[in-house]
Amino acid sequence: MTSRTSKRKSTLGSIDIEGSRVSYEIYNGGLGKRYFDKLGQDLDKIIQVDVSTGVTETRGSVRGRAVKLAIEMKRRDIKHDDIIVMCSRTNTDQVIVVLAALFLGAILAPLDPEFNYKEVLDLMKQLKPKLVFGDSRTIPQFDRIFQAINMNITTVNFNPEVTGTVQFRKLLLTQKEDENFTPSFVENAKTRVAFILPTQGTTGLPKLICLSHENIFVQTVTFLELLGQPEKVISFFPISWFLQMILVCVTLERPVTRIIPTTFTERNACKIIHDFSIKHAILGTDYAMKMANSPAVKDYNLNCLRVVMIGTVNTMKHDVQTLRQLMPHVKFLQCYCLTETGCIAATRADSYSKSIIKPQTAIGPLTMNCRIRIVDPETRKGVGQNCYGELLYTGDGFMLGYLKQPDRTKECMEKGFFKTGDLGMVDEDGWLYVKGRIDDLIIIDDFKFCPLDLEEVIVTHPAVKEAVVIGNDKEIIALVKKLNKDVYLSTNKLQLKDEISPHQNASLSPLTNRMYHCLLPIVLMKSLVRPNGVVLLNYSSGISRGKTLIQHRLEFFSVV
Repeated sequence: MTSRTSKRKSTLGSIDIEGSRVSYEIYNGGLGKRYFDKLGQDLDKIIQVDVSTGVTETRGSVRGRAVKLAIEMKRRDIKHDDIIVMCSRTNTDQVIVVLAALFLGAILAPLDPEFNYKEVLDLMKQLKPKLVFGDSRTIPQFDRIFQAINMNITTVNFNPEVTGTVQFRKLLLTQKEDENFTPSFVENAKTRVAFILPTQGTTGLPKLICLSHENIFVQTVTFLELLGQPEKVISFFPISWFLQMILVCVTLERPVTRIIPTTFTERNACKIIHDFSIKHAILGTDYAMKMANSPAVKDYNLNCLRVVMIGTVNTMKHDVQTLRQLMPHVKFLQCYCLTETGCIAATRADSYSKSIIKPQTAIGPLTMNCRIRIVDPETRKGVGQNCYGELLYTGDGFMLGYLKQPDRTKECMEKGFFKTGDLGMVDEDGWLYVKGRIDDLIIIDDFKFCPLDLEEVIVTHPAVKEAVVIGNDKEIIALVKKLNKDVYLSTNKLQLKDEISPHQNASLSPLTNRMYHCLLPIVLMKSLVRPNGVVLLNYSSGISRGKTLIQHRLEFFSVV
């Protein structure tokens, strides 16, 4: 497939940008039937390798185990459109649950194992699952929740050593593989829900997003087009994350091997990539930067690595420059992806050379069957190319809606387009650029700018490792983390007047001994702000540009 960018005039006078138009046909019957047939074509090929346990499994083994589980789940009265929850650390048994649910026409809702009690409680009230799969770390929390809301739900434990629970492997032993097994037939793949995925990186409770069988199929095709037909792929993210679920489905669609790693550390990542000769990795920007800057890169031969997928909203020009300098043989592909929309734009492996001559903040052209519009955040009128505004989206990747929240689904739409809430721009070649959340814009004297603009300048200072900019309508503060503890800053303010607009005068306070002063937006945190507008905070975690400013304040800092 080739990408062809087209433009058409909208009714609002703006230019709508479209990705390539591609015709495709999904099997009648949905993903369960499709994957059952696909796995049967390459039974002996490796589909997954668990680094921590050494378990290697073929496509035939995965299909056989999934059939056994589907038969047992059916015996337990799991049927079409019943919701199955899965919440555990990544393991080889998760794909069995994915397949078994699809075989029965049930709906799988994978949750992040890092969700807290309040988040999981809220999600359980919405989902009302018939069955829950977890591990020794998450099941105790589920037991507390089900007792609190008076729900009698069976939980299945992936860990075999835990007594007093329904153990996953023993569950499979109760059934034999049926050679005559036939997956359930899904009538309308375009409108039937296959997965319910939670949103990531939100400031409130996670929302639940319904994705259809056809939606997932389209995203697997897009994924394969971007990476260029990979053989082995490694990813450190949980299966509840959209791209990780798509990766799992890619391995069911094609003979691609998924490498299941141990917990991410720079050395672990380098060692695994070296040991398994991995060419393709989904790392995100933070992990990619940590690995590229680590001494471990020199301890292992990583010449095998060819393609790394990184993030977008939390990716700076400085990050892209650094990655390209430290690992010049690797193609770092930017990807702009939301759970609600799928992948909207990305750099493709086969056209990576074009991204080299573009500004480092360029993401790439739009993906297939995708259409976007850029509008002024206030007037809602369309803006031309090379102008930033709110990014609106419509296309085949769009969700069915938020679970049981039709009003919320309706609120996020505007004239048939999804309001992403992100600040985007399209250049004359149809390449997309995204600066961050519109809600994070800081307005002083009617001048608007994105915190990312300041952060880009601050991190170029030789003493700075990371920076996060926050502010209100009067002042701007940058939270700055030093490159290392031995770096001495002779002043409490970094002078960057030559690089920063007169409107953006910032007081840049380095983090020292875990304690510093920080101004909080008075509108959002009024109860915590002292008369002089300053709150003393205790630093308790790392800085992450991928999170919104509200999350930095509420999650990582506590008033002392």
